Amino acid sequence: MNLSTTPGMQPPAGQASHFNGPYSSLQIGTVISFGVTFFIATCFLGLRVFQAVKLIKNIELDLITIIISYGVSATYFATIVNQMKWGWGKHMWNVSLADLMEFNKGLLPNTLTYLICPAITKMAIVSVLFRINPSVIYRCIVVAVAVSIFAYTLVLCTIVGGPCNPLKTGTTVCLENVALAQSVLNIASDIAVMALPIPTIHALHLSTKNKITVGCLLTLGSGVIVCSIARLPYVLLLDKTEDVTYTEAILGIWSMVEINLGIVCACAMRMKRLIATYLPRLSLFSSNPSNTAKTSHGSDLRRFQPNGRGQHSYQLHSLQGSSADPFNDPKGIKYHQSFKVDVQSKDGGGGDAASTDKILI
Repeated sequence: MNLSTTPGMQPPAGQASHFNGPYSSLQIGTVISFGVTFFIATCFLGLRVFQAVKLIKNIELDLITIIISYGVSATYFATIVNQMKWGWGKHMWNVSLADLMEFNKGLLPNTLTYLICPAITKMAIVSVLFRINPSVIYRCIVVAVAVSIFAYTLVLCTIVGGPCNPLKTGTTVCLENVALAQSVLNIASDIAVMALPIPTIHALHLSTKNKITVGCLLTLGSGVIVCSIARLPYVLLLDKTEDVTYTEAILGIWSMVEINLGIVCACAMRMKRLIATYLPRLSLFSSNPSNTAKTSHGSDLRRFQPNGRGQHSYQLHSLQGSSADPFNDPKGIKYHQSFKVDVQSKDGGGGDAASTDKILI
């Protein structure tokens, strides 16, 4: 039997095998999907790096972790492009048995990079969530979630590299079980990461608007749970179809979108400083309306929430035309006074709201 001319499966009625056909529409769609989402991820990562270097002047652990995840995402796409030469994105009847052998060889790096990338992104998010609340119980829970993510990723990678190695014969069912287990655990860990900051946000002494804003920022990193759920049916389909090369390509598209959007979300949850500095009109981080008070002379006293002990500037602006204002001279010239007040919060450190707000800059 000539392996180069024998298809991986018999073509359905009305179809014929074409081993040297052009790129399929699914292959082209794979490249476009990655290109669009990776470009968006690149833009967000660039903004995140700009904020760290220009505004915060500090390269933090979560940013380093996201950069690593970004590199793994590019590597994952490189493995997919390599797989396209051997039938990724083509129907099995258009893939020869010889190409399928090469296809199986490329499954190992392809599978490992996908297993690792979402875990790295979640670690970046968890490193941020760990810092928003100093409670020992809260931090123990965060560490437990991080250890769980690391543990199941390590176990699955070990299984894929060992007993389920695609280079061995008869490991197809094993690989399908690994894919299913990873999908379920991935969704569960996404839900866990989304739930972690909820108690902290609920306890913050913030306006409803600011609670919603902070909540969206902290949970945004796990918004890719939609992609995780969307790819699950195709994982379940793997053990029910013979057209594996085509089904895996559909699964790969959802995987790429999930990985790149995870990078976008992990970057976006730390962009408060950038937004507040360059897009202040969005008013996403406005102060509580109750922080504005009136003096006995009708002047506006605007009070800013302190993040800790320090000096804060206040201004008294006189109302034009007020005859009771001693700062207006007969010519109608207005004056204003500035003064500084030394303030300190009750807990000496700005409280939970100040701590969380500081982490989000």
